Amino acid sequence: MSDIVLSAGIRQNLLSLQNTADLMSVTQNRLATGKKVNSALDNPSNFFTSQSLSNRASDLNALLDSIGQAQQTLGAANQGITSLTKLVQSAKSVAQQARAIAEPQVNYAVAGQTGDVDFSETQGSFTGSGFAAPGSAGTFTFTVTVGGTAHTLTTASIATNATVTDVQTAINNAIAADVGGAAGHVTASISGGQLKLDANDSDTDITVNANAVTQAVGLTADAVTNRAINSSNLLDLSTGLAGKSVTVQANGGTAKTITFGNGVGQVSTLSELQSALNGTGVTAGLTNNAGVNNLTLSVAATSGTQNSLVVSGSATGSGTGTIGIAAGTYNGAASAPTPDTSRANYQQQFNDLLGQITALAKDASYNGVNLLNGDNLKVVFNENGTSSLTIQGVTFDAAGLGLDAVSGTGFQTNATVDATIASLDTALTTLRTQASNFGSSLTSVQTRQDFTKGLINTLQTGSDNLVLADTNEEGANLLALQTRQSLSTTALSLSAQASQAVLKLFG
Repeated sequence: MSDIVLSAGIRQNLLSLQNTADLMSVTQNRLATGKKVNSALDNPSNFFTSQSLSNRASDLNALLDSIGQAQQTLGAANQGITSLTKLVQSAKSVAQQARAIAEPQVNYAVAGQTGDVDFSETQGSFTGSGFAAPGSAGTFTFTVTVGGTAHTLTTASIATNATVTDVQTAINNAIAADVGGAAGHVTASISGGQLKLDANDSDTDITVNANAVTQAVGLTADAVTNRAINSSNLLDLSTGLAGKSVTVQANGGTAKTITFGNGVGQVSTLSELQSALNGTGVTAGLTNNAGVNNLTLSVAATSGTQNSLVVSGSATGSGTGTIGIAAGTYNGAASAPTPDTSRANYQQQFNDLLGQITALAKDASYNGVNLLNGDNLKVVFNENGTSSLTIQGVTFDAAGLGLDAVSGTGFQTNATVDATIASLDTALTTLRTQASNFGSSLTSVQTRQDFTKGLINTLQTGSDNLVLADTNEEGANLLALQTRQSLSTTALSLSAQASQAVLKLFG
Protein backbone atom coordinates (compact mmCIF):
# COMPACT_ATOMS: atom_id res chain seq x y z
CA MET A 1 0.00 0.00 0.00
CA SER A 2 3.03 2.22 -0.22
CA ASP A 3 1.74 3.52 -3.61
CA ILE A 4 -1.15 5.23 -1.84
CA VAL A 5 -0.32 8.69 -0.70
CA LEU A 6 -2.22 10.14 2.26
CA SER A 7 -2.19 13.71 3.24
CA ALA A 8 -0.51 14.64 6.45
CA GLY A 9 -3.82 15.45 8.12
CA ILE A 10 -5.42 12.16 7.16
CA ARG A 11 -2.34 10.16 8.19
CA GLN A 12 -2.28 11.93 11.56
CA ASN A 13 -5.94 11.26 12.16
CA LEU A 14 -5.53 7.64 11.04
CA LEU A 15 -2.67 7.09 13.45
CA SER A 16 -4.67 8.57 16.33
CA LEU A 17 -7.61 6.36 15.41
CA GLN A 18 -5.39 3.26 15.38
CA ASN A 19 -3.94 4.08 18.81
CA THR A 20 -7.41 4.60 20.18
CA ALA A 21 -8.46 1.23 18.79
CA ASP A 22 -5.50 -0.48 20.43
CA LEU A 23 -6.26 1.11 23.78
CA MET A 24 -9.90 0.12 23.49
CA SER A 25 -8.85 -3.46 22.76
CA VAL A 26 -6.70 -3.53 25.89
CA THR A 27 -9.42 -1.96 28.00
CA GLN A 28 -12.07 -4.33 26.70
CA ASN A 29 -9.80 -7.32 27.46
CA ARG A 30 -9.32 -6.08 31.03
CA LEU A 31 -13.05 -5.69 31.45
CA ALA A 32 -13.65 -9.14 29.98
CA THR A 33 -11.06 -10.94 32.19
CA GLY A 34 -11.28 -8.71 35.24
CA LYS A 35 -7.49 -8.56 35.29
CA LYS A 36 -5.17 -5.82 34.38
CA VAL A 37 -2.25 -8.26 34.17
CA ASN A 38 -3.15 -11.32 32.11
CA SER A 39 0.33 -12.49 31.21
CA ALA A 40 3.95 -11.89 31.98
CA LEU A 41 4.01 -9.49 29.01
CA ASP A 42 1.60 -7.18 30.78
CA ASN A 43 3.68 -6.78 33.95
CA PRO A 44 6.31 -9.46 34.61
CA SER A 45 6.93 -8.46 38.22
CA ASN A 46 3.27 -8.35 39.24
CA PHE A 47 2.41 -11.46 37.21
CA PHE A 48 5.02 -13.73 38.76
CA THR A 49 4.58 -12.34 42.28
CA SER A 50 0.83 -12.87 42.04
CA GLN A 51 1.35 -16.37 40.71
CA SER A 52 3.67 -17.20 43.64
CA LEU A 53 1.17 -15.90 46.15
CA SER A 54 -1.67 -17.81 44.49
CA ASN A 55 0.34 -21.03 44.42
CA ARG A 56 1.10 -20.79 48.14
CA ALA A 57 -2.54 -20.04 48.90
CA SER A 58 -3.51 -23.09 46.85
CA ASP A 59 -1.01 -25.29 48.72
CA LEU A 60 -2.27 -24.08 52.09
CA ASN A 61 -5.84 -24.57 50.98
CA ALA A 62 -5.02 -28.19 50.23
CA LEU A 63 -3.60 -28.54 53.78
CA LEU A 64 -6.87 -27.28 55.24
CA ASP A 65 -8.49 -30.56 54.24
CA SER A 66 -5.95 -32.64 56.14
CA ILE A 67 -6.22 -30.29 59.12
CA GLY A 68 -9.99 -30.73 59.06
CA GLN A 69 -9.57 -34.51 58.94
CA ALA A 70 -7.22 -34.32 61.92
CA GLN A 71 -9.95 -32.49 63.84
CA GLN A 72 -12.38 -35.28 63.01
CA THR A 73 -9.85 -37.90 64.17
CA LEU A 74 -9.45 -36.06 67.47
CA GLY A 75 -13.21 -35.79 67.71
CA ALA A 76 -13.56 -39.56 67.27
CA ALA A 77 -10.95 -40.14 69.97
CA ASN A 78 -12.72 -37.71 72.30
CA GLN A 79 -16.03 -39.43 71.71
CA GLY A 80 -14.34 -42.75 72.41
CA ILE A 81 -12.95 -41.48 75.71
CA THR A 82 -16.38 -40.18 76.70
CA SER A 83 -17.92 -43.58 76.04
CA LEU A 84 -15.06 -45.42 77.73
CA THR A 85 -15.56 -43.24 80.80
CA LYS A 86 -19.20 -44.27 80.96
CA LEU A 87 -18.27 -47.96 80.69
CA VAL A 88 -15.63 -47.66 83.41
CA GLN A 89 -18.13 -45.87 85.64
CA SER A 90 -20.60 -48.69 85.02
CA ALA A 91 -17.93 -51.25 85.94
CA LYS A 92 -17.22 -49.32 89.14
CA SER A 93 -20.92 -49.29 89.99
CA VAL A 94 -21.04 -53.07 89.54
CA ALA A 95 -18.02 -53.54 91.81
CA GLN A 96 -19.53 -51.26 94.45
CA GLN A 97 -22.77 -53.25 94.40
CA ALA A 98 -20.77 -56.43 94.95
CA ARG A 99 -18.93 -54.74 97.83
CA ALA A 100 -22.22 -53.83 99.49
CA ILE A 101 -23.09 -57.52 99.88
CA ALA A 102 -21.82 -59.18 103.06
CA GLU A 103 -18.54 -60.94 102.43
CA PRO A 104 -18.73 -64.76 102.63
CA GLN A 105 -16.78 -65.73 105.71
CA VAL A 106 -13.99 -68.26 105.89
CA ASN A 107 -14.58 -70.72 108.72
CA TYR A 108 -11.68 -71.74 110.91
CA ALA A 109 -11.74 -74.98 112.88
CA VAL A 110 -10.70 -75.24 116.52
CA ALA A 111 -7.08 -74.16 116.97
CA GLY A 112 -5.10 -76.23 119.39
CA GLN A 113 -2.85 -79.17 120.12
CA THR A 114 -3.05 -82.45 121.99
CA GLY A 115 -0.08 -83.62 124.05
CA ASP A 116 1.56 -87.02 124.47
CA VAL A 117 1.53 -87.41 128.28
CA ASP A 118 -1.15 -89.57 129.91
CA PHE A 119 -3.03 -87.31 132.31
CA SER A 120 -5.65 -89.83 133.45
CA GLU A 121 -6.21 -88.39 136.91
CA THR A 122 -7.60 -90.61 139.66
CA GLN A 123 -9.23 -90.02 143.06
CA GLY A 124 -8.02 -92.26 145.85
CA SER A 125 -10.58 -94.78 147.16
CA PHE A 126 -10.43 -97.73 149.58
CA THR A 127 -13.04 -100.11 150.90
CA GLY A 128 -12.18 -101.93 154.10
CA SER A 129 -12.88 -105.54 154.96
CA GLY A 130 -13.75 -107.64 158.01
CA PHE A 131 -15.36 -104.86 160.10
CA ALA A 132 -15.59 -105.59 163.81
CA ALA A 133 -15.90 -103.53 166.95
CA PRO A 134 -12.53 -103.00 168.59
CA GLY A 135 -11.61 -105.19 171.55
CA SER A 136 -10.68 -102.08 173.48
CA ALA A 137 -12.14 -98.61 173.02
CA GLY A 138 -9.81 -96.10 171.45
CA THR A 139 -9.15 -93.52 168.68
CA PHE A 140 -7.15 -93.64 165.54
CA THR A 141 -5.55 -90.99 163.35
CA PHE A 142 -5.46 -90.48 159.59
CA THR A 143 -3.62 -87.94 157.49
CA VAL A 144 -5.29 -86.03 154.61
CA THR A 145 -2.80 -84.37 152.27
CA VAL A 146 -4.47 -81.65 150.14
CA GLY A 147 -2.36 -79.92 147.51
CA GLY A 148 0.79 -81.11 149.21
CA THR A 149 -0.27 -79.93 152.70
CA ALA A 150 -0.79 -82.67 155.26
CA HIS A 151 -3.62 -82.52 157.81
CA THR A 152 -3.55 -85.16 160.54
CA LEU A 153 -6.97 -85.85 162.06
CA THR A 154 -8.02 -87.89 165.10
CA THR A 155 -11.36 -89.57 165.48
CA ALA A 156 -13.47 -89.68 168.59
CA SER A 157 -13.11 -92.79 170.74
CA ILE A 158 -14.47 -95.87 169.09
CA ALA A 159 -16.41 -97.96 171.66
CA THR A 160 -16.18 -101.71 171.92
CA ASN A 161 -19.79 -102.02 170.81
CA ALA A 162 -19.46 -99.46 167.94
CA THR A 163 -21.19 -100.22 164.68
CA VAL A 164 -19.85 -99.46 161.21
CA THR A 165 -22.11 -96.42 161.13
CA ASP A 166 -20.63 -95.17 164.37
CA VAL A 167 -17.11 -95.36 162.93
CA GLN A 168 -18.23 -93.68 159.69
CA THR A 169 -19.73 -90.85 161.69
CA ALA A 170 -16.59 -90.46 163.78
CA ILE A 171 -14.42 -90.20 160.67
CA ASN A 172 -16.69 -87.67 158.91
CA ASN A 173 -16.94 -85.57 162.05
CA ALA A 174 -13.16 -85.39 162.29
CA ILE A 175 -12.97 -84.34 158.62
CA ALA A 176 -15.70 -81.72 158.94
CA ALA A 177 -13.99 -80.23 161.97
CA ASP A 178 -10.85 -79.50 159.95
CA VAL A 179 -12.28 -76.46 158.18
CA GLY A 180 -9.93 -75.06 155.57
CA GLY A 181 -7.97 -78.26 155.61
CA ALA A 182 -9.37 -81.71 155.02
CA ALA A 183 -13.01 -80.63 155.13
CA GLY A 184 -14.67 -81.32 151.79
CA HIS A 185 -11.78 -83.31 150.40
CA VAL A 186 -12.51 -86.75 151.92
CA THR A 187 -15.75 -88.62 152.49
CA ALA A 188 -16.34 -91.72 154.59
CA SER A 189 -19.18 -93.99 153.55
CA ILE A 190 -20.40 -97.58 153.94
CA SER A 191 -20.21 -100.06 151.08
CA GLY A 192 -21.34 -103.64 151.48
CA GLY A 193 -21.25 -103.28 155.24
CA GLN A 194 -17.64 -102.11 155.18
CA LEU A 195 -16.07 -98.69 155.70
CA LYS A 196 -15.10 -96.82 152.51
CA LEU A 197 -12.84 -93.78 152.24
CA ASP A 198 -12.94 -91.61 149.07
CA ALA A 199 -10.82 -88.64 148.06
CA ASN A 200 -13.11 -86.06 146.51
CA ASP A 201 -10.48 -84.76 144.09
CA SER A 202 -7.28 -85.86 142.44
CA ASP A 203 -5.22 -83.53 144.63
CA THR A 204 -6.02 -85.37 147.87
CA ASP A 205 -4.13 -88.33 149.38
CA ILE A 206 -5.20 -90.26 152.51
CA THR A 207 -3.04 -92.21 154.93
CA VAL A 208 -4.67 -94.28 157.69
CA ASN A 209 -2.22 -94.63 160.56
CA ALA A 210 -2.40 -98.27 161.72
CA ASN A 211 -3.31 -99.31 165.29
CA ALA A 212 -5.51 -101.91 166.94
CA VAL A 213 -8.66 -99.93 166.20
CA THR A 214 -7.93 -99.52 162.45
CA GLN A 215 -7.14 -103.20 162.27
CA ALA A 216 -10.42 -104.11 163.94
CA VAL A 217 -12.61 -101.89 161.76
CA GLY A 218 -10.89 -103.22 158.63
CA LEU A 219 -9.04 -100.07 157.47
CA THR A 220 -5.55 -101.59 157.85
CA ALA A 221 -4.30 -105.11 157.49
CA ASP A 222 -2.71 -105.05 160.90
CA ALA A 223 -1.93 -102.68 163.73
CA VAL A 224 1.44 -101.73 162.28
CA THR A 225 1.18 -101.21 158.53
CA ASN A 226 -0.38 -97.88 157.50
CA ARG A 227 -2.94 -97.78 154.70
CA ALA A 228 -2.05 -95.30 151.87
CA ILE A 229 -4.95 -94.20 149.66
CA ASN A 230 -3.39 -92.02 146.96
CA SER A 231 -4.90 -89.93 144.15
CA SER A 232 -3.01 -88.99 140.99
CA ASN A 233 -2.95 -85.39 139.69
CA LEU A 234 -1.02 -83.66 136.91
CA LEU A 235 2.10 -83.42 139.05
CA ASP A 236 1.94 -87.12 139.86
CA LEU A 237 1.37 -88.15 136.25
CA SER A 238 4.22 -86.05 134.81
CA THR A 239 7.06 -86.29 137.28
CA GLY A 240 9.14 -83.13 137.28
CA LEU A 241 6.31 -80.86 136.10
CA ALA A 242 6.13 -79.03 139.42
CA GLY A 243 7.77 -75.63 139.31
CA LYS A 244 7.47 -75.31 135.55
CA SER A 245 5.15 -72.93 133.74
CA VAL A 246 3.25 -72.62 130.49
CA THR A 247 2.18 -69.38 128.78
CA VAL A 248 -0.83 -69.37 126.48
CA GLN A 249 -2.27 -66.68 124.22
CA ALA A 250 -5.53 -66.90 122.27
CA ASN A 251 -6.09 -64.99 119.03
CA GLY A 252 -3.35 -62.47 119.75
CA GLY A 253 -4.95 -61.44 123.03
CA THR A 254 -3.44 -61.11 126.49
CA ALA A 255 -1.00 -63.88 127.37
CA LYS A 256 -1.56 -65.88 130.55
CA THR A 257 1.23 -67.70 132.41
CA ILE A 258 0.35 -70.65 134.63
CA THR A 259 2.79 -72.34 137.01
CA PHE A 260 2.38 -75.98 138.01
CA GLY A 261 2.81 -76.91 141.68
CA ASN A 262 1.11 -76.94 145.05
CA GLY A 263 1.92 -73.36 146.01
CA VAL A 264 -0.48 -70.44 146.19
CA GLY A 265 -1.76 -69.55 142.75
CA GLN A 266 -0.24 -72.70 141.24
CA VAL A 267 -2.14 -75.57 139.64
CA SER A 268 -1.82 -79.29 140.13
CA THR A 269 -5.05 -80.72 138.74
CA LEU A 270 -6.93 -80.49 135.47
CA SER A 271 -9.79 -78.74 137.27
CA GLU A 272 -7.44 -76.08 138.63
CA LEU A 273 -5.87 -75.65 135.19
CA GLN A 274 -9.29 -75.13 133.64
CA SER A 275 -10.17 -72.54 136.28
CA ALA A 276 -6.88 -70.71 135.73
CA LEU A 277 -7.62 -70.50 132.02
CA ASN A 278 -11.02 -68.86 132.51
CA GLY A 279 -11.24 -65.61 130.57
CA THR A 280 -8.19 -66.34 128.38
CA GLY A 281 -10.09 -67.87 125.47
CA VAL A 282 -8.11 -71.08 125.95
CA THR A 283 -9.74 -74.26 127.19
CA ALA A 284 -8.12 -77.36 128.62
CA GLY A 285 -9.47 -80.88 128.39
CA LEU A 286 -8.51 -84.50 127.93
CA THR A 287 -8.54 -86.29 124.60
CA ASN A 288 -8.68 -90.07 124.65
CA ASN A 289 -6.16 -91.61 122.29
CA ALA A 290 -6.28 -95.42 122.35
CA GLY A 291 -7.25 -95.47 126.01
CA VAL A 292 -4.75 -92.79 127.02
CA ASN A 293 -6.04 -89.39 128.13
CA ASN A 294 -3.81 -86.64 126.75
CA LEU A 295 -4.06 -82.95 127.59
CA THR A 296 -5.57 -80.77 124.86
CA LEU A 297 -5.28 -76.97 124.83
CA SER A 298 -7.57 -75.29 122.32
CA VAL A 299 -9.16 -72.04 121.11
CA ALA A 300 -12.73 -72.05 119.83
CA ALA A 301 -13.53 -72.12 116.12
CA THR A 302 -14.10 -68.74 114.44
CA SER A 303 -15.70 -67.36 111.31
CA GLY A 304 -14.08 -64.65 109.23
CA THR A 305 -11.00 -64.18 111.41
CA GLN A 306 -8.12 -66.60 111.77
CA ASN A 307 -7.96 -68.08 115.25
CA SER A 308 -4.69 -69.06 116.90
CA LEU A 309 -3.18 -70.54 120.01
CA VAL A 310 0.36 -69.64 121.06
CA VAL A 311 1.99 -71.96 123.62
CA SER A 312 5.36 -71.36 125.28
CA GLY A 313 7.18 -71.88 128.55
CA SER A 314 9.31 -74.39 130.44
CA ALA A 315 6.41 -76.86 130.80
CA THR A 316 6.11 -77.31 127.04
CA GLY A 317 7.71 -80.22 125.29
CA SER A 318 7.25 -83.96 125.06
CA GLY A 319 7.20 -86.70 127.67
CA THR A 320 7.57 -86.78 131.44
CA GLY A 321 8.12 -83.46 133.15
CA THR A 322 6.09 -81.56 130.54
CA ILE A 323 2.47 -81.13 129.53
CA GLY A 324 3.29 -83.08 126.37
CA ILE A 325 2.59 -80.12 124.03
CA ALA A 326 5.44 -78.47 122.15
CA ALA A 327 5.86 -74.71 122.14
CA GLY A 328 4.53 -73.07 119.00
CA THR A 329 1.65 -71.33 117.25
CA TYR A 330 -1.33 -73.45 116.32
CA ASN A 331 -3.86 -72.08 113.83
CA GLY A 332 -7.30 -73.41 113.09
CA ALA A 333 -7.66 -75.01 109.65
CA ALA A 334 -9.55 -72.83 107.20
CA SER A 335 -12.47 -74.06 105.15
CA ALA A 336 -13.56 -72.23 102.02
CA PRO A 337 -16.77 -70.22 102.39
CA THR A 338 -19.84 -70.87 100.27
CA PRO A 339 -19.67 -68.45 97.29
CA ASP A 340 -22.34 -65.76 97.22
CA THR A 341 -24.44 -66.04 94.04
CA SER A 342 -25.02 -62.29 93.74
CA ARG A 343 -21.31 -61.54 94.04
CA ALA A 344 -20.60 -64.16 91.38
CA ASN A 345 -23.14 -62.52 89.04
CA TYR A 346 -21.60 -59.09 89.60
CA GLN A 347 -18.17 -60.54 88.80
CA GLN A 348 -19.50 -61.83 85.46
CA GLN A 349 -21.05 -58.43 84.69
CA PHE A 350 -17.74 -56.75 85.48
CA ASN A 351 -15.78 -59.04 83.16
CA ASP A 352 -18.36 -58.49 80.38
CA LEU A 353 -17.92 -54.72 80.71
CA LEU A 354 -14.14 -55.12 80.34
CA GLY A 355 -14.79 -56.88 77.04
CA GLN A 356 -16.94 -53.95 75.92
CA ILE A 357 -14.20 -51.49 76.92
CA THR A 358 -11.66 -53.30 74.74
CA ALA A 359 -14.06 -53.55 71.80
CA LEU A 360 -14.98 -49.85 71.98
CA ALA A 361 -11.33 -48.76 72.11
CA LYS A 362 -10.65 -50.70 68.89
CA ASP A 363 -13.67 -49.15 67.16
CA ALA A 364 -12.78 -45.50 67.89
CA SER A 365 -10.96 -45.00 64.59
CA TYR A 366 -11.42 -42.35 61.91
CA ASN A 367 -10.06 -42.66 58.40
CA GLY A 368 -7.80 -45.52 59.47
CA VAL A 369 -6.29 -43.72 62.47
CA ASN A 370 -7.23 -44.82 66.01
CA LEU A 371 -5.71 -42.65 68.69
CA LEU A 372 -7.14 -44.99 71.35
CA ASN A 373 -5.48 -48.09 69.93
CA GLY A 374 -1.85 -46.98 69.74
CA ASP A 375 -1.85 -44.96 66.46
CA ASN A 376 -0.18 -41.54 66.24
CA LEU A 377 -1.47 -38.60 64.21
CA LYS A 378 0.79 -36.09 62.44
CA VAL A 379 -0.80 -32.81 61.35
CA VAL A 380 1.20 -30.64 58.86
CA PHE A 381 0.53 -26.89 59.04
CA ASN A 382 2.60 -25.38 56.19
CA GLU A 383 3.30 -26.18 52.56
CA ASN A 384 6.89 -27.36 53.07
CA GLY A 385 6.17 -29.54 56.15
CA THR A 386 8.48 -27.66 58.51
CA SER A 387 5.60 -26.86 60.86
CA SER A 388 3.64 -29.83 62.23
CA LEU A 389 2.13 -31.39 65.34
CA THR A 390 2.39 -35.09 66.23
CA ILE A 391 -0.38 -36.28 68.52
CA GLN A 392 0.66 -39.35 70.47
CA GLY A 393 -1.93 -42.10 70.60
CA VAL A 394 -2.68 -44.31 73.59
CA THR A 395 -3.83 -47.89 74.09
CA PHE A 396 -7.02 -47.70 76.07
CA ASP A 397 -8.30 -51.25 75.95
CA ALA A 398 -9.01 -52.87 79.32
CA ALA A 399 -5.40 -53.94 79.79
CA GLY A 400 -4.11 -50.52 78.75
CA LEU A 401 -6.29 -48.93 81.43
CA GLY A 402 -4.90 -51.32 84.04
CA LEU A 403 -8.11 -53.32 84.31
CA ASP A 404 -7.84 -57.10 84.58
CA ALA A 405 -10.62 -59.64 84.42
CA VAL A 406 -11.45 -61.20 87.79
CA SER A 407 -11.12 -64.96 87.79
CA GLY A 408 -12.24 -67.74 90.08
CA THR A 409 -13.96 -66.53 93.23
CA GLY A 410 -12.25 -63.14 93.22
CA PHE A 411 -15.36 -61.08 93.99
CA GLN A 412 -16.11 -63.27 97.02
CA THR A 413 -13.53 -61.34 99.08
CA ASN A 414 -13.71 -57.67 99.97
CA ALA A 415 -9.96 -57.31 99.43
CA THR A 416 -10.28 -58.23 95.74
CA VAL A 417 -13.31 -55.99 95.22
CA ASP A 418 -11.55 -53.07 96.95
CA ALA A 419 -8.47 -53.54 94.75
CA THR A 420 -10.72 -53.63 91.68
CA ILE A 421 -12.47 -50.39 92.67
CA ALA A 422 -9.06 -48.75 93.22
CA SER A 423 -7.94 -49.78 89.72
CA LEU A 424 -11.19 -48.38 88.26
CA ASP A 425 -10.57 -45.04 90.02
CA THR A 426 -7.09 -44.96 88.48
CA ALA A 427 -8.54 -45.75 85.06
CA LEU A 428 -11.05 -42.89 85.37
CA THR A 429 -8.25 -40.50 86.28
CA THR A 430 -6.24 -41.71 83.28
CA LEU A 431 -9.19 -41.18 80.92
CA ARG A 432 -9.85 -37.66 82.21
CA THR A 433 -6.19 -36.72 81.90
CA GLN A 434 -6.01 -38.03 78.33
CA ALA A 435 -9.25 -36.23 77.42
CA SER A 436 -7.58 -33.03 78.58
CA ASN A 437 -4.49 -33.79 76.47
CA PHE A 438 -6.58 -34.43 73.37
CA GLY A 439 -8.57 -31.27 74.06
CA SER A 440 -5.35 -29.26 74.17
CA SER A 441 -4.22 -30.79 70.88
CA LEU A 442 -7.59 -30.07 69.30
CA THR A 443 -7.34 -26.43 70.37
CA SER A 444 -3.92 -26.19 68.74
CA VAL A 445 -5.22 -27.72 65.51
CA GLN A 446 -8.26 -25.42 65.44
CA THR A 447 -6.05 -22.40 66.07
CA ARG A 448 -3.76 -23.37 63.20
CA GLN A 449 -6.78 -24.00 60.99
CA ASP A 450 -8.12 -20.50 61.65
CA PHE A 451 -4.66 -19.05 61.10
CA THR A 452 -4.27 -20.90 57.81
CA LYS A 453 -7.66 -19.73 56.58
CA GLY A 454 -6.73 -16.14 57.39
CA LEU A 455 -3.34 -16.51 55.71
CA ILE A 456 -4.93 -17.96 52.57
CA ASN A 457 -7.28 -15.00 52.41
CA THR A 458 -4.35 -12.61 52.84
CA LEU A 459 -2.35 -14.33 50.08
CA GLN A 460 -5.28 -14.36 47.68
CA THR A 461 -6.05 -10.73 48.39
CA GLY A 462 -2.43 -9.76 47.85
CA SER A 463 -2.31 -11.79 44.63
CA ASP A 464 -5.50 -10.20 43.32
CA ASN A 465 -4.33 -6.73 44.17
CA LEU A 466 -1.36 -7.25 41.86
CA VAL A 467 -3.31 -8.41 38.78
CA LEU A 468 -6.98 -7.51 39.08
CA ALA A 469 -8.31 -4.56 37.14
CA ASP A 470 -10.38 -1.75 38.58
CA THR A 471 -13.59 -2.19 36.55
CA ASN A 472 -14.81 1.27 37.39
CA GLU A 473 -11.59 2.77 36.11
CA GLU A 474 -11.52 0.56 33.02
CA GLY A 475 -15.15 1.37 32.25
CA ALA A 476 -14.40 5.09 32.41
CA ASN A 477 -11.37 4.50 30.19
CA LEU A 478 -13.47 2.65 27.63
CA LEU A 479 -16.05 5.42 27.59
CA ALA A 480 -13.30 8.02 27.07
CA LEU A 481 -11.74 5.93 24.30
CA GLN A 482 -15.08 5.52 22.59
CA THR A 483 -15.52 9.30 22.67
CA ARG A 484 -11.99 9.77 21.34
CA GLN A 485 -12.65 7.23 18.62
CA SER A 486 -15.77 9.11 17.58
CA LEU A 487 -13.88 12.40 17.48
CA SER A 488 -11.02 10.83 15.51
CA THR A 489 -13.47 9.43 12.98
CA THR A 490 -15.06 12.88 12.56
CA ALA A 491 -11.61 14.49 12.16
CA LEU A 492 -10.63 11.89 9.56
CA SER A 493 -13.83 12.61 7.67
CA LEU A 494 -13.08 16.35 7.67
CA SER A 495 -9.54 15.66 6.37
CA ALA A 496 -10.95 13.57 3.53
CA GLN A 497 -13.39 16.37 2.58
CA ALA A 498 -10.45 18.76 2.09
CA SER A 499 -8.97 16.35 -0.47
CA GLN A 500 -12.30 16.07 -2.31
CA ALA A 501 -12.43 19.89 -2.66
CA VAL A 502 -9.26 19.71 -4.81
CA LEU A 503 -11.00 17.28 -7.22
CA LYS A 504 -13.58 19.92 -7.94
CA LEU A 505 -10.86 22.10 -9.48
CA PHE A 506 -10.57 19.42 -12.21
CA GLY A 507 -14.21 19.24 -12.68
